[in-house]
Amino acid sequence: MNIAKLEKSFDRQRSEFPKIYWLWGIAFPLLLTLIDWPFRDMLTPSNILLVYLLGVFIVAIRLGLWPSILASLTSAAAFAYFFAPPIFSFAIADQENLVGLAVMLVVGVVTSNLAEDVRHQARIAEHRERRVSALYRLSKELTEACSEKDIIDIGVRHLHIEFGARAILLFPDGNGTLHYPGDAPLEIVDLTMAQHVFDQGQIEYDSTGPALYLPLNDSTGIMGVLALESVNAQRILIPEQRELLGAFINQISHALKRARLAEQANDATVKMQAETLRNSLLSSISHDLRTPLATIVGAAGSLETDDERLSKDSRRKLVGAISQEAQRMSDLTVKILEMARLEAGEVILNRQWYAAEEIIGSALHRLDKTLKNRQVNVQMADNLKLIHVDAVLLQQVMVNLLDNADKYSPAELPIDISVATTPFSLSITVADRGPGIPENFQQQIFDKFFRIHAESTQSGVGLGLSICRAIVEAHGGDLQASNRNGGGTLFQLHLPILECPPTIAPEEKDRCDGND
Repeated sequence: MNIAKLEKSFDRQRSEFPKIYWLWGIAFPLLLTLIDWPFRDMLTPSNILLVYLLGVFIVAIRLGLWPSILASLTSAAAFAYFFAPPIFSFAIADQENLVGLAVMLVVGVVTSNLAEDVRHQARIAEHRERRVSALYRLSKELTEACSEKDIIDIGVRHLHIEFGARAILLFPDGNGTLHYPGDAPLEIVDLTMAQHVFDQGQIEYDSTGPALYLPLNDSTGIMGVLALESVNAQRILIPEQRELLGAFINQISHALKRARLAEQANDATVKMQAETLRNSLLSSISHDLRTPLATIVGAAGSLETDDERLSKDSRRKLVGAISQEAQRMSDLTVKILEMARLEAGEVILNRQWYAAEEIIGSALHRLDKTLKNRQVNVQMADNLKLIHVDAVLLQQVMVNLLDNADKYSPAELPIDISVATTPFSLSITVADRGPGIPENFQQQIFDKFFRIHAESTQSGVGLGLSICRAIVEAHGGDLQASNRNGGGTLFQLHLPILECPPTIAPEEKDRCDGND
């Protein structure tokens, strides 16, 4: 339907006063006449004219210009007939009364115009204030919305509140064809008309619905179509409401564009982080595989080409080097696989009741060859309670921490292990006497692939500490790093102490409760 014709029709209707307004323009002066009639002997003609003038002013304020002019004419006729001598006649004998009546008509028309202007300005200010408030409420909620779904819900709700119409936003698929969202609230929407609006970018009004279809525009073109169902055309298509509706649509379109750009930026950030992680992994693996592979290749080549000239001791050293470097590569692969499993949530804890000294002893036994020339001091508090943990994973934590302490502290200095308990947790501390960790790196060292010195004589990809923290946190505990007094690094892990179950073996119950 032609929108321009509808707007002209609405403008014409707005310019026409309701019949009740014209009736009040006649009835109000007559009412004042009834009030003045009992006091006609006490009031002078000028006083009566002022009463009529007040009535004209009230009609002008409440009903508008033309009803007030009708009230002025009715007041003049009533004054001439009932109060100006001779009464009950429209003839006016006294020239003073005639002048006063003329002045009243002029003043009435002038004041009516002024009152109408004031009334019009007040009405405009009220409408503007209401529109600004509606736009502010919409903008405030849209600013706080994060997802596209939230923006659509907010827009639909505010459109219904302000324009009394149910709304739906239609967006195109990959082929440019509009479709309903999954939870479309409208019963009937003409998709053919909506598609035409999307293709042509023009507003369409369906009087049979009734429904109004408007394009959603952004800086790149039309992003969708807004359909308003059960719409009151007079409430929507008058110029002021059209402006407000356009402002609503612009706010919703900009919010949707912002959400989509934010989503694209987030996707780009995720891809960038994934690419950075992949590059870090490749860089670390290539760096840490290069040395053992070079050793293995060199040793294997020597065995292959110079086997007859090599002594038994030399062959044994070359085979030992191959075995050692292959073990380093195996450890690297295991760490990468462990980290992948932990991040994928595939690790299921096999919790059992264990003594802390058993787990620490197993870890030290695994590192016999590594720590054979290193002094390790172990200090255990008395009356330690059993802990409910996965021994294999917690043993791996201790192995990683001890191996880390061995790598980054002088070989002639000892490593200290201490175990203590509190009413709610068990604390295990591993301390070395190395250079320590700069304070700004004490949290970063638990990040994947992070190393304080990218190029270092020590092998590793920066996964050991990250795996440790992931395992400890899976047990509900916490792992922290700090610098010890006198120099060195101190790793402290806290594990929660759980209540002993009633089914625990009697020989373990005393230790679980902290008794010898």
